[in-house]
Amino acid sequence: MNDANYSDGDVGADSEPVIRDREAGESAAESVVSAVSEATGTDPLRMPRLGDVIDPDALNALFLADSAWADESGTGGGTVSFRFNDCAVTVHADGRTVVSRPADA
Repeated sequence: MNDANYSDGDVGADSEPVIRDREAGESAAESVVSAVSEATGTDPLRMPRLGDVIDPDALNALFLADSAWADESGTGGGTVSFRFNDCAVTVHADGRTVVSRPADA
């Protein structure tokens, strides 16, 4: 699923990452779209389709409370990283979505 490896530290010197916690009932894919929208200041309806870079259903399935990555608390240690709308995105099993824009964006 990864088309690139990014970590929370992969941000430009002038860039602050957007860190978003998934809300109750929100899917991982919805969290990605919201966080990238916030990071870029772009209306979600004007962004490329998330499905053009990653399968949203597969992403959501990985981060369900009963997924293989979940522990008894419903979280775990897995992450998925990819690029979307010129941003580095990392989705964490603990509910965080971290979005970093390139320093020159």
